[in-house]
Amino acid sequence: MPLTEKELDAVQEQLKVEQLLIAKFKEYAMLCEDPELKLKCETMAGKHQSHYQMLLRLLR
Repeated sequence: MPLTEKELDAVQEQLKVEQLLIAKFKEYAMLCEDPELKLKCETMAGKHQSHYQMLLRLLR
């Protein structure tokens, strides 16, 4: 069943949010000096990348 226009808009908006979160967590990881905190930031960036890919599949 295809997505409605409202659902498509919501998915597209969430894609933008996920892209922003990916960029922020990658930047935070680069700035971190604490290895444990750096790893947490990298992990969060990876989780948001996964969310982004999942949302992209909804659009196909």
